Amino acid sequence: MPIESPRRVLMLGTFGLRPKATLRSRALAMAQALPSSDWTFRLITTPWDYPQDAGKCWVEGGVPVVNTNVTNPIAFPFATTEMIRRSRHMQPELIHLFKPKGFGDIAARRLRRRTPVIVDMDDWEGDGGWNEIGGYIRIQRRIFDWQERTWPRQAAAVTVASRELEHRALALGAQPHRVHYIPNGLTGARFDLLSRRSSEASRIQQRLDLGDGPVILLYTRFIEFEPAMVVSVLIEVRKSFPTAMLLIVGASADGLAEITVRVAAQQAGLSEAIRWHGWADPAEIPDLAAASAVAIHPFDDNLVNRAKCSVKLLELMATGIPVVTTNVGENASFIQDGISGILAPLGEPTLIAQAVVRLLIDRAFGRELGRSAQQNVKTHYLWEQLAGRVADAYREVLDLQ
Repeated sequence: MPIESPRRVLMLGTFGLRPKATLRSRALAMAQALPSSDWTFRLITTPWDYPQDAGKCWVEGGVPVVNTNVTNPIAFPFATTEMIRRSRHMQPELIHLFKPKGFGDIAARRLRRRTPVIVDMDDWEGDGGWNEIGGYIRIQRRIFDWQERTWPRQAAAVTVASRELEHRALALGAQPHRVHYIPNGLTGARFDLLSRRSSEASRIQQRLDLGDGPVILLYTRFIEFEPAMVVSVLIEVRKSFPTAMLLIVGASADGLAEITVRVAAQQAGLSEAIRWHGWADPAEIPDLAAASAVAIHPFDDNLVNRAKCSVKLLELMATGIPVVTTNVGENASFIQDGISGILAPLGEPTLIAQAVVRLLIDRAFGRELGRSAQQNVKTHYLWEQLAGRVADAYREVLDLQ
C-alpha cells in the first residue's frame, strides 16, 4: 500500500559518522534504500569521537546530516538540547534512535513525549557487553546499562541486528510483534565496488612486499579476538606452507593489540612474515582481497561477538575471497559451512589454520566458496532488499498497514 505523502523520520545518533561505521553503514544505508516518495529523513548526531565535524551539516546520499556544535561528553545536557532544538525544524512523525545509549538516547527520551521512538540495537551495550571493553568510567557504565535495559519495554518498536539482540530485547520487556530482526547489509553501490574484478593484485603484492607465497588476509579492528592468536594461526599454516604471509588491514583504537601481535610474532620468529597495511580506503579492499588467497575472520565466544552482525564479514564475502570465520553468533547466518565459506568450530587456533590450509591446497574449492559467498550477499544482504523490513517497522508504528 503506497504512502500518500512522505513521512518524516528523524534518525538520532550518539557519535560521529567517522571513524566508526555504524551510522553510515546502518542508519544512512537504511534511509538511502527506502523510497523518497514514501519517506524523508534527517540524521542528527553528536560527533564526540570526531570533533572535527562539530557543527558541520551536509547531505549524504540524499539524507541531510547534522552534527551538533557541542561534543564534550561532560556537556551532554547542552548537546542533547541542541539535538532537540535542531529536530524541531523537521517536525518528525517518527524517531529512529541508533543505539540505546549516550546523547541520542537522552534526546529521544525527551522527544518521545510527542513522537513515537523506534530503538535500534546493533550491539550489546550494557553489562556483559561493551561496558566491559569500552574503557568507560563507572558512572558511564551504570548509565549505559540503565539506558539499554529500559528502552525495549518503552519503545514503540525495536530493530535488532542479530538474533542474540532479539532475545535480549524480548527478555527486557519488548513485545514480540514489535521486535524486528534486520541484519546488517551492504548498499548496492558498495557491493558493486567490492565485487569488481581487480587488476591491481600484482601491484599490491609488490608494493607491500608480499612475496610469492600464499597471503592470508586479516581485515580487523582487533576487538573480536585475542590478538596473539593470529600469530598462532600463522605458525600452524606455515608448517604446510612455509612462505605464507599474513596481511593485516585495519587497526585497533589504541594500538595495544598491534603491540601484542608484534611481540608474539617476534617470539615466534615471524616478524618478517607479517605485513601491516593499516586502515584502507574502501576502494582498496577489493585489490587487497585479490592480492590474498584466503581471509580469516576470527571471533572469540562472548556476548559482544554473539550480538554482533559483522559488516566486515559481508564486505569480505562480497569480494569473492574465500573466508574462514568462527561459528559464533550471526557469522553462522551469513556463512553456510562448506558452501559459502568455512565456519571453524570454537577452540584452538589450530582449527582455523587447518581450514586455511585446506583452502590453500584446493584453490578451486576456495574459488567456488567465494562465488557462492558473493551470490549470498547479492541475494540476501543488500539494503535494497532489507529496507522492506525497515518500512514494515515504520508502517506498524505509524499504523499504516
